Amino acid sequence: MRSGSVSEAAKKLCRTQPAVSAMIFSLETELAFQLFEREKGRLIPKPEAYFLLEESDAILERLTRTSQLMAEVGHLSRGHLRIACMPAAALYFMPHVVAGFVQDKPAINISMMMRSSMIVYDWIAAQQYDIGYAEMPRARDSIHVEPVILKGVCAVHQDDPLAAKPCITPEDLDGVALATLFFQHPNTETLRFLFEERGVRFHPRFELQNFMSGFELVERQLCCSVCDPMSAASYRISKSRQGPVVFRPFVPDVIFEHAILTPSHKPMSMMARSFVESIRQELNAFMPVGCFEE
Repeated sequence: MRSGSVSEAAKKLCRTQPAVSAMIFSLETELAFQLFEREKGRLIPKPEAYFLLEESDAILERLTRTSQLMAEVGHLSRGHLRIACMPAAALYFMPHVVAGFVQDKPAINISMMMRSSMIVYDWIAAQQYDIGYAEMPRARDSIHVEPVILKGVCAVHQDDPLAAKPCITPEDLDGVALATLFFQHPNTETLRFLFEERGVRFHPRFELQNFMSGFELVERQLCCSVCDPMSAASYRISKSRQGPVVFRPFVPDVIFEHAILTPSHKPMSMMARSFVESIRQELNAFMPVGCFEE
């Protein structure tokens, strides 16, 4: 119809004229009605032919667009990623990872929700989110777990004599008021056992849901806190490294177990795999060795 004749169409398609005529006849047979009137060797398009041409153009345009979109998906430049994250990582760390990941990818959309670790587990298990970051969960068949092991640091006020020490021990915190996670939290229990083993007094004056809220209490010189380094790095960023709370290594090691979580029964997209790799890389960049030295 665009070429004006079967012979011109055959040239453009690199086919013979009989082959094109046979294709038209086959199409009309499949449709069960004629698309062209035959007059003196010429094909005159019927209204049905114009309708089919319009529909075909729309389909071909959609196929071309789909091919382009899938090429962009394959190059990780387009798509949608859903992330569920616990509060300690959601305030600064995960936005830091997201910002770096999408910096040169304007067509990638991100949904990031902050919830408790328990809810993050359920969302990942239900395949509602592609990636989760939370405290280490108990074994669940529905969740794939990649451990993230972090060594605790001690938060003290810069005017506290403890701030002058290169590292802080349980003996240094004998009877000192502490801001800890809630009483039943594994890290609080570990810290309590460690103090008891050393024969020093464990004084959890403030029991909290997260360490970020505890740093306000440390600023007021009401307590110290043995916390995870991700929360410590987040505090430093929030205060532009000018806050009165300083962080020192805590000895012996108190381990905080975090994890990168993905659904076990759902294949990861290429984009999700790439984002997990970004998390791995940014963990070291966000909390570099020696970043808490004054």
